[in-house]
Amino acid sequence: MPARAVCPYCKGTSIEDNGAGDICCTTCAVVLEDSQIVAEVTFGETTSGAAIVHGKFIGADQSYARGSGGFRKNGSWESREQTLANGKRRIMNLAHALKLPEFIGEAANRWFQLAVTHNFVQGRRSQYVVAACLYVACRQQETTHMLIDFADLLQVSVFAIGATYLKLVKVLQIKKIPLIDPSIYIQRFAVKLEFGSETRKVMNDAVRLVQRMGKDWLHQGRRPAGVAGACILVAARMNNFRRSKAEIVHVAKVAEDTIQRRLDEFKLTAAGALTVQDFRGTNIESEADPPSFTKHRKRELAELREREAKLQAADADAEIGEDENDDDDEDDDTEEEEVEVEREKEVAHDLDATLKDQNFQKLSELMKEDSTDSVSIRVFDDNPEHLSDVDDDEIQSFMLSEKEVEIKSKVWMDLNQDYLKEQELKRLKLEADQKAGIVRAPRKRKRNKPRDSTTENLPETPAESAKAMLQKKAFSKKINYAALDHLFNESRK
Repeated sequence: MPARAVCPYCKGTSIEDNGAGDICCTTCAVVLEDSQIVAEVTFGETTSGAAIVHGKFIGADQSYARGSGGFRKNGSWESREQTLANGKRRIMNLAHALKLPEFIGEAANRWFQLAVTHNFVQGRRSQYVVAACLYVACRQQETTHMLIDFADLLQVSVFAIGATYLKLVKVLQIKKIPLIDPSIYIQRFAVKLEFGSETRKVMNDAVRLVQRMGKDWLHQGRRPAGVAGACILVAARMNNFRRSKAEIVHVAKVAEDTIQRRLDEFKLTAAGALTVQDFRGTNIESEADPPSFTKHRKRELAELREREAKLQAADADAEIGEDENDDDDEDDDTEEEEVEVEREKEVAHDLDATLKDQNFQKLSELMKEDSTDSVSIRVFDDNPEHLSDVDDDEIQSFMLSEKEVEIKSKVWMDLNQDYLKEQELKRLKLEADQKAGIVRAPRKRKRNKPRDSTTENLPETPAESAKAMLQKKAFSKKINYAALDHLFNESRK
């Protein structure tokens, strides 16, 4: 026989179930257990004779029992349960409005539950999260619904839904989302454009165009709706249907410029140069380069040609300058040559002004003396160390003549005129100070001589050395140096 329950408070054995899921002790009236989960449903009567249900209802998505009855419509739910219920209701309404099957709505509801678990709903509008979850489910099932369809139905910005979708994929780490094939939009666009009995033929041509664009690298990095719209437009023209770009834009929900760019890219491929009969009857095995690759190659070629043109222009200018130096009497006919002559005159004027300066004349005389000394090396032929009598073109090219030395000196002085002025000002200031009797003694650097056995008054013991160091450098005012002396005296003993 099973052991009877005993009350832990009064040790009584009179324990009964009141029928509402609570177990109480009749002796001390203590509730031992409450809210027991049972499979059966029990009913009772109120004082007025109305039937009521004993116990509390617990749903599959609840963490504990509700506190205000099972059949009350607006019970005291917890916040998470209310968020999940409202999200599921909005997902189902949106899926019904877009004519989506029920299993896609259930899949979107599971994504919404994960979003609530990761606190993704907090701080965001629920309709953005609901649309993003439903779009994830549509992408996984490869339906023809686009993100702008959700935005049109909810009357919100498509960019807001797109941003929420990207963040949701990142937070939930959703990796199994297939890329959209533009061919899935062909049937949708063809039905809306109303080709009648030729719809199937237009669709077949459009699908072949999509496949051809895929081989020519026109899908990568492009919106699938734009590629599908361009293919539908070309397929319609192939079957003698005149559809304008405005009609394609209205159906595909893309800009007209996007359609035109896809057409321009297709025109540069090998398939774009074929006729309608050749395109339908031949199968091109070759593949074109990606548009981005072709674009960058053209840009590089243009830059290369521009550099070559600049180099040729520079060579032509150099040749013109050499002709001017050889023949000074030749008249200049072009404006570029006149500008160069004016620049040369300005440089010559600046050099003359620099050379006439008294401060630079002294330096130039010194430079000339040095240059004449260096040139005089070439005069002596008896000295074997000199190379003046050597007929070597390479060595002769390194030797400068008097004119070349003078030109090089002028150029050097012109380039370093700021430094030369600064040095001359310092020299003049030093002379003025000396005339005025102001003599600044140079700073004497203190040099520490090494101490060895020849140094006088060296300490004989380590204690004396430490004491001398303490007397020379006072480390702190809180040290009792007299006590240290006493310590040294004790160490001697």
